[in-house]
Amino acid sequence: MANVSAEAGTGSRYTRVKAILEAAAAGGASDYGGLGRFWDLPLDALVEAKVFGVRLIAPAAQASCCGGGESRSAGSGLIQALRGTPPFDGNRFPPFMWGGSRVAEADIAFIADWIDDGCPPDESGRTPLDITVREVTRGKVIDLEFAVADADARRYAYRDGEPRQRANLDCLTELELDALRTAFRKIYDLDKYEDDRRSYNNQALIHQNHCQHGWERFLPWHRAYLYEFEQNLQDFVKDIMVPYWDWTMPQYRPHEPEKGWIIPKAFQAMLCEKEAEGLIAALSPRPTPMQAEAFRGLVEPRQYFVSLHAFFCYVINTIGYTEFTPDPNNANRQAMINALLMSNSLWYPLRYPAEYEGGQTINQRIHYHYPTAEDIDQILSLNNFRDFGGGNVYNASFGFLDQNPHNTMHIWTGGQNPEFVAPNSFLPAYACERPAPINPGAPPGQALAERRNFAATVKDRKFHSKSDLYSQPAVGDMFSNLTASYDPVFWPIHVNVDRLWWEWQTQNPSGVPYDLDSVLSPWSYTIRDMLDISRFGYEYVRCSFFMPVGMEAPIGRFVSAPLKIDPKARDFKKAEIRMHWVPQLARSCFVRAFLNQPGADASTPVRDNPHYAGYLAIFGHGECYGGPGHCELPPPRSRPFDQRPRHHNTPRNHRLDVTAAARRMLHTGEEVQITLLVIGIDYREERDLLRLEGVSLNLLD
Repeated sequence: MANVSAEAGTGSRYTRVKAILEAAAAGGASDYGGLGRFWDLPLDALVEAKVFGVRLIAPAAQASCCGGGESRSAGSGLIQALRGTPPFDGNRFPPFMWGGSRVAEADIAFIADWIDDGCPPDESGRTPLDITVREVTRGKVIDLEFAVADADARRYAYRDGEPRQRANLDCLTELELDALRTAFRKIYDLDKYEDDRRSYNNQALIHQNHCQHGWERFLPWHRAYLYEFEQNLQDFVKDIMVPYWDWTMPQYRPHEPEKGWIIPKAFQAMLCEKEAEGLIAALSPRPTPMQAEAFRGLVEPRQYFVSLHAFFCYVINTIGYTEFTPDPNNANRQAMINALLMSNSLWYPLRYPAEYEGGQTINQRIHYHYPTAEDIDQILSLNNFRDFGGGNVYNASFGFLDQNPHNTMHIWTGGQNPEFVAPNSFLPAYACERPAPINPGAPPGQALAERRNFAATVKDRKFHSKSDLYSQPAVGDMFSNLTASYDPVFWPIHVNVDRLWWEWQTQNPSGVPYDLDSVLSPWSYTIRDMLDISRFGYEYVRCSFFMPVGMEAPIGRFVSAPLKIDPKARDFKKAEIRMHWVPQLARSCFVRAFLNQPGADASTPVRDNPHYAGYLAIFGHGECYGGPGHCELPPPRSRPFDQRPRHHNTPRNHRLDVTAAARRMLHTGEEVQITLLVIGIDYREERDLLRLEGVSLNLLD
């Protein structure tokens, strides 16, 4: 497999792209369907070139307020051919390079980044800080310093053995949220294929038919369910991870939750520009020019609506458009629901969060209370799995985590439909000024019975069909185990439950369920299989800032651009600097870390220096004693059926706890700037020793 990472470290990225392809071609005689040596074409010709009708470089996508769609590189025939994916998987055309060798994944990722950055022809002498053009700028050597823009986009190609990160939902960037929306849309689109197990309907039916609650299988079963669903999403959007919703964060005001955000803004109703224009055209009668402008005004600045009822009342009271009713067959109501669904695939119309009969709170109406940080601390202080997660078949009991917060968050997000009228009807018009009564004409005893029997309807429903999403049920789908997983908010709630279990596990490593060999239907996993999340390749972070460097040249000093830390991310429990994919070094060294001191050098004091964050030591390999290739970097993946242990020179990650220093910096400011110095055993800076893929700052809950 061709890999020219070390040999092609100088010049522009375009020069290196051509060098990678030239090395892989290895003098092969293929003319690529008459195109010839396409990598030698002028750049403007390469951007337009086709092999058997397939564009090697996909056209640049038009910007959209809602994002969505695949990256430019993912749609490029060149990347598909290098990776051996359709149509270059051997069925229609063989993978590249024809007559040569396959290209290493690290080099493919480099070419993909170049395409996503707009195929720049020559970057010599140009600073890498144009954040208005690219979503991420790869760090470049500038007097042995690295300046990186928009580092929180986390476009990092995870290596084998590196855990993917499940992050705090409210700390994700719009780029990351759009990728999540795209992944959900991909599996929604499969619902028309009833037998495709990957469809959202079929994924949701697993919970309806197999979910475990009220005993020790609750936590391990849902961990398996989340993992399977996440893998399903990754079939369509590589490396996508389902985030967690920390419902105890200050913006949710846990002690007065009805006055907080209610649910994350990413899951609220909103309109994008294209969908707003489509809605204006679809409504009949057409909105007046003033009303049309008011609909457009919802796009920028973006306005969010906690529920469908809140959106409809805004349309009536603020925009002034009143030509629709709660009737599920009302065409204008359906048009508005369609526009909201197309704008945000994480929003769901059968969700009435924090809405309860008579305008009551969850405590008044359901006699539950929204989970607070104090509740979570109390649950995490439990010292045995029976109390925390649930008892076994011989000692049956609900675990406290299964009750509040889990059950409460189902009821909180499901809510009660303010337009529903028992037993199976709806109000004639929207009541926006006062809470809708449950059934104005019913005797008190009958009304009480109806309230007690509120439940999600399952019989005869065709989930995620348009007719179902227009309906007027009594309660939201999250109100029932049978329907909960059809609401996208189900996933970040359960990811947070899994995160809390993992936090409890780190404090109670011997606290395990009783029957570890029980099989978790419908999969073949056992409870024992689900005890360690590292086996399934994920970890939990509040947020992360990854700064690409690249292994083409050694570095002696790393200085990041200032990283602005969102206020929602500052209440972290731990902060880590990680150096990613560091190969075995020839000599020993240590790396000092400073925060907000970009001018630090080997002589900078470390004692009583508030900017000093710590150090890590790297043990050198020394001179290679083997033959040719003995100490070369191994390929990103082992060959098929290569069962030998990992190569002795496999790169690895280094981690440094910088919690105290990060808190000091954020106590007086809102930015963190990282400086890393490579110091040799003579206490001088090493300029030609350390290579690494990138640096990240990780804030953990």
